[in-house]
Amino acid sequence: MNEETLRDEIFKLVKRIFELRSSADKFSPGVDMVRYAGAVYDDEEIKNMINAILDGWFGVSKYARRFESRFSRFLGVKRTIITNSGSSANLLAVSALLSSQLSENERLKPGDEVITTALTFPTTLNPIIQNGLVPVFLDVDLETYNIRAEDLEKALSKKTRAIFIPHTLGNPNEMDAICDFAEDHDLFLIEDACDALGSKYDGRHVGSFGDFGTFSFYPAHQITMGEGGAIVTNDRRLADIALSLRDWGRACVMPICDPSRCPDKECPKAIRSEKAVNPYGLPGDYDKRYTYVNIGYNFKPTEIQAAMGLAQLEKLPGFIEARKKNFKLLYEGLLEYEDLFMLPRWLPKSEPCWFAFPLTIRDTAQFTRREIVEWLTRRRIEAKMIFSGNILKHPAYRSIRCRLAQELTNSDFIMWNSFFVGVYPGLTEEKIEYIIETFRSFIRKNR
Repeated sequence: MNEETLRDEIFKLVKRIFELRSSADKFSPGVDMVRYAGAVYDDEEIKNMINAILDGWFGVSKYARRFESRFSRFLGVKRTIITNSGSSANLLAVSALLSSQLSENERLKPGDEVITTALTFPTTLNPIIQNGLVPVFLDVDLETYNIRAEDLEKALSKKTRAIFIPHTLGNPNEMDAICDFAEDHDLFLIEDACDALGSKYDGRHVGSFGDFGTFSFYPAHQITMGEGGAIVTNDRRLADIALSLRDWGRACVMPICDPSRCPDKECPKAIRSEKAVNPYGLPGDYDKRYTYVNIGYNFKPTEIQAAMGLAQLEKLPGFIEARKKNFKLLYEGLLEYEDLFMLPRWLPKSEPCWFAFPLTIRDTAQFTRREIVEWLTRRRIEAKMIFSGNILKHPAYRSIRCRLAQELTNSDFIMWNSFFVGVYPGLTEEKIEYIIETFRSFIRKNR
């Protein structure tokens, strides 16, 4: 038997395993856990990953290159650089804007201010702090969980140089107004779209508006590589800086190499001639792959992750529709309780691909978040807090250098009164109906 035949035998067995799992998959309400999120995959992802393993090249190469190309095409952007996580993508995006490869007047410098939101995930805020920049915090709207674009003016100062905003839970920000504000004041704009792959604003994918957009492929998100992420941009110069930073800070920014050719002496971008003049003042024969122009990181994923991501991309349109359907079922099922909960709201131009279904308990309700979350949990339904709430209330951030552009009243309220349940594609209609009925039984008991 040749290798191709043996691989086919492996894939048949893998497919059989998934068929057996599928036939045994029956939901028992109150017994089986109703997760808020999880990886949804089958034998196609495993087949891709096995092929990547058996190919024997584990560093980024052909699978990563294909993923980047197809991801760019899906979003309508010029460049995608995959990373080992969405958090790393955030750090690369901010760090790139401080690179000495940008002009003195253009690049950010420690002490510059970055407008952001207090309702956030830590690794949206952390890169601002880690790069010596000063976060300027805006509050959020109680129903969209995003900033109000009209509040940006309140945060502006002579030191403001950038805006870094998340599309919270997949709900798009008011991108036309935010982009206009950034352009009017010559500000960099970074979109944290880690929760929002597939969401659109005015017909355009979020993540494609700013100087950078970032994405996460953690299992809770719209697609997964197990762990993984991406940074996208339409600016070739910024893409080259981000790629350099991802790959140790080296000068080589060639596309991901074909392991059959590189690393070897055929690389057209290598500096090898003894007579060449090296622009960095290094020996004339020095290789760009070992010439460092940024103080960088190693934030690369593996080929195995990229191979999984390729199979997930094929399923993404179906995943998006499933999330929208599940969100709609929950919204319609809970709409009668709008006197007790603030249901999520989205802007007229927005087409969200929701990460989850958020709810905020009104002051008039006769119960607390703890009571309803405990009720759900005892009935095997996962319910989670909305990230940090007001992140400045957490121990790690109480003494950071920052500026408040306004009172963080709503971020505080969300910290005490908001939670979310799932909408991910692994939730069947049966599970969604069980979630709704569990809410109903709680409300009958607590009105």
